[in-house]
Formats: sequence, C-alpha cells, structure tokens
Amino acid sequence: MKNVTSKGFEVFESEYRKEEKEITILTSDSSGGATKCYDSWVCSKYFLVYFDVSSNEIKKGDGRINWLISDEDNRKHGFTWPYNFRNGTIYRLKVRDLIDKTVPEGRLPSYYNRFMVVEVIEENVHNDELLSILAEYRTPSIITDDALGKFVLDKDLGLFEGEITWLDKIILVYLEVATENKDSWTQAMSMLHALTEQQKQKDIEFRAFAAKELTNLANDWSQDEDAVEISKKDFIDRISLTSLSVTSSGDFTAYYNDDDMFLGHAVAVYGNSLTGIKSANIEG
Repeated sequence: MKNVTSKGFEVFESEYRKEEKEITILTSDSSGGATKCYDSWVCSKYFLVYFDVSSNEIKKGDGRINWLISDEDNRKHGFTWPYNFRNGTIYRLKVRDLIDKTVPEGRLPSYYNRFMVVEVIEENVHNDELLSILAEYRTPSIITDDALGKFVLDKDLGLFEGEITWLDKIILVYLEVATENKDSWTQAMSMLHALTEQQKQKDIEFRAFAAKELTNLANDWSQDEDAVEISKKDFIDRISLTSLSVTSSGDFTAYYNDDDMFLGHAVAVYGNSLTGIKSANIEG
C-alpha cells in the first residue's frame, strides 16, 4: 500500500476484522470499481462465489474484494493495480473479513459480502465446482415475450435489456430483477405489460407531468436571452421517450430526450405502474 496515507488506511481497515483467513473466490466478468477515501482509493473486484477454507463451505452470492491504493498510484496504474484481478478466474487469497455484515434497508447485500485483500496466494486455481458455476453464469438468460420480444439478462447488473416499440418508435427497456429469483423476472415483465398496454395514455400523462414540473426550469436553463419562452405545450411536444426502466415491484423511470432544453440531460419521470406518477427531474 505504497504512498497510502495513514488516515486513509485507518478508515479503510477499521471496517475489517484483525484476524486473517484464507478464501478461494471466483471473479465475475464485471470490471469492478473504486471510491475515494481521503486522498487514497478503495478498489474493488467483484466475485460470484467464494470457498471458505476454515469452514470448508462454498458460499454462493455476489460479493467483492477490496484493497487500498494511493491517489498517485491510481493516476499512474489505474484502480486495478497492483493485483490486476482477471475476469472469470479462481484465486486463493489471504483476507480479512468485514466486521459488520448487517445490510441496511435499500442497500445491496453484495456490498456487505466483502473482504479486505491481504495477499494473493495463488491464481488460476482449478476447482470443478467453481468452474461449473462460471459456466452457468456465462450461459445467457433470455426472456422471450410473444408481445414484447427478447430480453437478455446482464447478470452483473441484475438487468434484463431489450427493445420494444413505443408509439411506433423503438426504445430501450431495462427490467430490474433479482438475478436468482425467476419470480421477479415474471413480475417485472408483468409490470412492463401494464405500461405498454396503455402506452398512448401513459405517454400523454408522462409528458404532461414532466411539463408541469419542469417547464419553468427549462426556461431558467435557457442561455439565449432573446429566445421565446418555452410553454408547457412546447415542452410536451419537444421531449421524446428513449428508454424505460421497470422493477419487479412496478417502479418505473421513463427517460425522455430533452431536445437540448437542459443541455442534453435526460428528462426523467418516476412512478409506479400500479399507483401512478410520483415525480419528474433531470438526470445525466
């Protein structure tokens, strides 16, 4: 942990137990990430499953391994340094376990299934059971709906992605699901149907609500002092739906192209397919 500040390391390691243990992990195909910790960076690589040597148990479920690098090393080498963990690879590691694994409401369980890397003991470990899990993970999961078409699961993000026709225009659709819970797949598709079956009326409602909430803001954003003031009708006519995100519980976000009223930010309308529209804002 060269050049890591004592404060950054103190904060980082305080979340982990002092004792070390050995685990074997199977990394996912996700690239990982990094977050700032004072003038250092907490770096992450995601895994699909780990084998706990002390308990002789394989524990399935998304998780992550973390390590700390300095701001300088991040600039020089990137956040994968110094381990450069590869996708779909089995590693034996010496780690420290997270102290508090309680998952607060609204947080992903995978965030609390994490370890601090102490040492990489071995790379490219052979384990038939973990390799079979990797093969299953890399087998595409697809929903084919007679009315709406094909949706392919991104297992790292927990999203089905596809395209549908919405008022004679092709838009992107994202179904947010629990990857291992196929009931959530069915529920998300059902919620999407509830919206698309009334798409003409829903589109009118979405546009009108966005115009009511955001027309004044659009005029505030205008950089042309001589521009004609945007009316609510102008706002409604100018925005166009580009994508729709739906969860298994029915929450949705409809993303509209802003026609440059907000300098390229998306107009987002939030709601629930069962209870209606909740709010609108700009994103991106």
